[in-house]
Amino acid sequence: MNMDDVPVAQDPPNTPTRVEDLWFATDVVIIRAENKIFRVMGGILAARSTVFRDMIAFPQPEDSDIEKIDGFPVVRLYDSAEDVEVFLRAIFDSGYFMPAPAPFPLFATLGILRLSHKYDVLFLHRRALDHLAKDGWYRITYGGPNVTDHLTLSLHDDSLKVNFSIISAALEVNAPWLLPWPYYCAATHSAEMLLPFMEGPTAPHALKALAAHAHLVRGMIDIEGSLTIREPCANAERCDRARDSALVRVFRHVSEAGLDPLPSKTEFGQNISPKLTADGRCSQCIQSLRTKHHEAASVFWDQLPSIFGLQPWKDLHAMAQAAMRDDPAERVSQ
Repeated sequence: MNMDDVPVAQDPPNTPTRVEDLWFATDVVIIRAENKIFRVMGGILAARSTVFRDMIAFPQPEDSDIEKIDGFPVVRLYDSAEDVEVFLRAIFDSGYFMPAPAPFPLFATLGILRLSHKYDVLFLHRRALDHLAKDGWYRITYGGPNVTDHLTLSLHDDSLKVNFSIISAALEVNAPWLLPWPYYCAATHSAEMLLPFMEGPTAPHALKALAAHAHLVRGMIDIEGSLTIREPCANAERCDRARDSALVRVFRHVSEAGLDPLPSKTEFGQNISPKLTADGRCSQCIQSLRTKHHEAASVFWDQLPSIFGLQPWKDLHAMAQAAMRDDPAERVSQ
């Protein structure tokens, strides 16, 4: 008999076909971090994280001494319970950690950033990076629609904790493009304010910020000093007086505890800078000096990564784009 003539058994037309990557096991995993325990679905966790998938898949001997709760194995994580909680909520609650620009607490974002990197949850990692970018911690230029006055953010102890927390997280997840701005914000502080952070894990960051303070002094002199340049005009006497006033302001700013060389958004918008009009300069001088002010600030901005021992902006921008390249719906933006 010709085997080609034998009918091949076929599945009934209505037989359902299992979709393997959407077929979750009913196994339960207990996760413990410090003194908090979490009972979650192992199949969903494994689908989100390759690291957890391997951890869960590793067989445990029946007579092993592995810790169990309610008869289920306990996976111990040596991360902070606070970070683990926000990380798991972000995985299992789709409405918890919404994409930017939806507001979300900064320290919770940093916790998700660290653990999504550590446990390889790519979509959460990108989302956390995008939150930090849209909150202004990654910048293409020193000015822009999301830029606020710098010193309102920087000059208090709590903001130094924020700066150093972002620096630590960026180093941990290898995101160097996030480093220039928090380093800059930290460097605007005086040595007296940085002193309490010179011990413990923040010590290297505080020392780098302190070393950069001298660069900020030079930047302030260059940027503010551009406003003292004499321009030939029809109101030379009045504009010369304004130039002398600007020179006094340069030295006053240099002597202040908080040093912020970069012009704020208000000073650098389309309108004439209040700083210049208050000095009584003529419109011709104002337009010329605004250009020089911008050029001096741009030069300082271009030098900013090198002040902190980082790669040039061009390389940092390329790294940021590469980190988000696989998901155009969630890309790093200015």
